[in-house]
Amino acid sequence: FIPSETAQLIVDALSDAGAGAIGGYSRAAFLNEGTGTFIPEPGSNPVIGAVGCVEEVAESRIEMVFPRSRRDAIVRALRAAHPYEEPAYNIVGLASLPSTRQGLGRIGVLEQPQSLREFAAQVSRGLPATAGGVRIAGDPDREIRTVAVCGGSGGSLIETARCAGADAFLTSDLRHHLVSESREVSDLALLDASHWATEWPWLPVAAQLLRQDLAGAMIEVTVSARRTDPWNAAMQATSTLEAPDGGPQHQ
Repeated sequence: FIPSETAQLIVDALSDAGAGAIGGYSRAAFLNEGTGTFIPEPGSNPVIGAVGCVEEVAESRIEMVFPRSRRDAIVRALRAAHPYEEPAYNIVGLASLPSTRQGLGRIGVLEQPQSLREFAAQVSRGLPATAGGVRIAGDPDREIRTVAVCGGSGGSLIETARCAGADAFLTSDLRHHLVSESREVSDLALLDASHWATEWPWLPVAAQLLRQDLAGAMIEVTVSARRTDPWNAAMQATSTLEAPDGGPQHQ
């Protein structure tokens, strides 16, 4: 809230401090005219009015948006430019609108159909190498077009992926009975990779989002190279006992 005759000066000061940027526009602000009233108490040093007297002033309410990282700079700029001894201001956090496109996983269509074997090989090349690699539940020759993915433990989303029309679902930490029951009722192919490996590809994206959100805050954002996968080795079974269907296929 600012005396109306100085409103544009305050807008300039806040804009210079990083407020008012919306898309391709800068210095974006909304001004609403009204009347401010107050009584300066003993000990105050009013710029307008006298101690103990009711004062009414034509004021403008200024509203501008700014990133959280610029909050302290914005408040400093406001106090430095505001003519009042005690500026009145509010800071309101904005929440994102709910979206049906947000959720724990994603689903998409491959540019070209692939066999499950080819798709699993592509996944193996795309994820960080781990001792466990990528396990497959499904016909290796089955054609894959629509793929659902969920980084981390996504076993609870198997039915969701199937109902969404996915041919294959890539996630991690899949349990024996969950996979077995899924294969009994559908032909949804399941790919089980390391928990750490399925979450790691998002880290550079998260780092970039943080850099944008913390722009100007003098904070360096880096992606850790530390491996947190607890499994560090694997041995292929060498038993002479053969399963009835010939045992697993190793690629």
